[in-house]
Amino acid sequence: MTPSVVRHEKRRRWAVVAAVAVVLVALPSVVAALAPAGASVDPARLRALVLQSAGRPYQGYAESAGSLALPELPNLAPVTALFSMRTPMRAWYAGPDRYRVDILGTAGEHDVSRLPDGEYTWDYGDDTLTELIGEPAVRLPRAGDLLPPELARRILRAAQGDPVTALPGRNVAGVAASGLRLVPADPATTIGQVDVWADPATGLPVRVEVSARGQRAPILVTEFRQLAQTAPVVEAPRPVPGSGFTVASAPDVSAVLGALGQVELPPTLAGRPVVSSDFGGVEGAALYGTGLAAFAVVAVPRAVGNAAAEAAGKAGAVQVKLAAGSVVQLSITPLSLAIVRSPVYRRTYLLAGTVTPEVLKTVADELSRPRRSGR
Repeated sequence: MTPSVVRHEKRRRWAVVAAVAVVLVALPSVVAALAPAGASVDPARLRALVLQSAGRPYQGYAESAGSLALPELPNLAPVTALFSMRTPMRAWYAGPDRYRVDILGTAGEHDVSRLPDGEYTWDYGDDTLTELIGEPAVRLPRAGDLLPPELARRILRAAQGDPVTALPGRNVAGVAASGLRLVPADPATTIGQVDVWADPATGLPVRVEVSARGQRAPILVTEFRQLAQTAPVVEAPRPVPGSGFTVASAPDVSAVLGALGQVELPPTLAGRPVVSSDFGGVEGAALYGTGLAAFAVVAVPRAVGNAAAEAAGKAGAVQVKLAAGSVVQLSITPLSLAIVRSPVYRRTYLLAGTVTPEVLKTVADELSRPRRSGR
């Protein structure tokens, strides 16, 4: 066999190897493209199934990806990361009071286990198991809240009065899912639409996309990559030899932001009443508005407010003069943030919500003015 024939034969074999490699790499996407998508179903019926799916067990691997360029607010780096980065999660969900979520990161793994008798966290970096005591009145968002079933149910529950339409089905993690699109009716919200795909048989959500008003690309996407709708075994974690074990109170907003200001907030702001008992029951924090046009108000120590204003300023916030006092405003579509300093009451408030900056400016103005009740 001549050298040229040998070279040709080698090239042919390498071409075959390369072709096989391309096929193997492309195979998952090809299979996904050929997998059956869910049929179009009545969106109102699908929404009802999703809202009733809290008792549906599942276990699998999911990823959420956010694109909000949030500033590094004081003590809130883990929360802002949820909405600005990719978060891989593995979940075992047996029911609302029995589940486990592992957050998988480059710096290590952090697990949260919920059982009828309490909640536990396991930090692989610190090699410490912590038992959390008590139920916080106002809990900060965490990775498990971005799992498709949790996020979909929270949004659809909050926006039950908003219209929904059917979306083309798609295959997600082997589920032939049907879709719906929710478009908020309130013009004050900065959320443009929320797309949800769920199993039409069980109502279990498998993918959620949240888009800002006026933008085509979603700012938050969460979906399962692997999923089995079977009941997992979730047991209380036990410390391994050599690891640490602690008992702590369940963290809430006041633990992160410092002691909340002992302030009784108004029953309405910008024409919107207090609607959430989670916030309304805590002096110095309240959630106002309905549906997706909602905003939170938290009275904080002045030092926390100054640090938040500084962080917001570095992210491009502007200071706006009010009739009494001033407000620092930052818009990161679809989120609006504001830090209000009231010279009348010598207090500082943090405002945040999926509402227009004009709404928060009105809120800031009302918080800065003297109130007839004298509060």
